[in-house]
Amino acid sequence: MKKILVVTLILLLTGCLGETGKGYITKQCEKTENINGYKKETEIIIKSKQGNIEEIMIKEIYDKHMDIESIKNSKKSEKNSYKNIEIKINDNIFTYKIDPNKITVEEQEKYNIKKEQHKQIKYYEEQGYTCK
Repeated sequence: MKKILVVTLILLLTGCLGETGKGYITKQCEKTENINGYKKETEIIIKSKQGNIEEIMIKEIYDKHMDIESIKNSKKSEKNSYKNIEIKINDNIFTYKIDPNKITVEEQEKYNIKKEQHKQIKYYEEQGYTCK
């Protein structure tokens, strides 16, 4: 019994329980779309604490055989327009990092960002995403 108590105490004190031990809940939503015969996969990770969203990561992966030059140009324009949203462009992969507490109202409306996790998940599910 003492061994279990000591191991549990060590895990708690060292933070080995990860973000869950710190009160964070992470949900993942996914969707695959067909665009003119090509595949686009979107993965969204929603990190929240006490029901309030702390961060949203959106990763869009376009089929490697798809001509996405116009999409890249659009994403570059977004990157220059929205200063509070981190956008990374890497070949056919686009990654957004959004902190709902730092974005403007315009950015919030553009990306349909809610402050509460359950509302955000409901929105994504209404858009055809599968969330777990």
